[in-house]
Amino acid sequence: MSNLRHCSIWNAACLIGVLLASTRIAPAQAAETAQRGAEITPFVQTTLLIPDYGPTHNIGYTVGVDYTHFIRSIVQPSLELRMTSASGATVGEKSYVGGLKLQTSIHGIHPYFTVLGGEGVITFTHPTNNYLSDNTFIYSLGGGATINIHSQLDLRLDFTHQQWDIDTQTLTPVTLGVGIAYRLPFHNGRVQ
Repeated sequence: MSNLRHCSIWNAACLIGVLLASTRIAPAQAAETAQRGAEITPFVQTTLLIPDYGPTHNIGYTVGVDYTHFIRSIVQPSLELRMTSASGATVGEKSYVGGLKLQTSIHGIHPYFTVLGGEGVITFTHPTNNYLSDNTFIYSLGGGATINIHSQLDLRLDFTHQQWDIDTQTLTPVTLGVGIAYRLPFHNGRVQ
């Protein structure tokens, strides 16, 4: 399992390196984004959780926020915080994660990649031996895209692959989300 973890981290590092190296590709677009200042983007989405524990899929929700300070680059880094909650017939899972989001723009579509870490809490619907719940540090690799549907409103499509190390088990839940994001742009300290 250690080799798998190092391979995932290595792949994420390579992708980040390639994206950051592309900063010299589109100087005109980069100059435009640098003039935008900053942006706070809250989002909410319906989430399908495949918990990797039991035979069911759980429906839940994700809420979060991104903070972007625009730089002269084709790839815009953001800080992201999110909370996901989904309960089902076998288990319920909640995750509280934060980290780095890298995003670019292609004609109104904004693909992104996320590297997040934080706490995961699992509760068992049918506990055995008074083992009701557990929590652990988790990390999450993911991606998706936002699609402009209005001047400040985006459709958001999201995917994450998480790693939970609980006692002797390693769980790898997957989430698929669809929702909306609302962009609040700032320039010179004022909301635009």
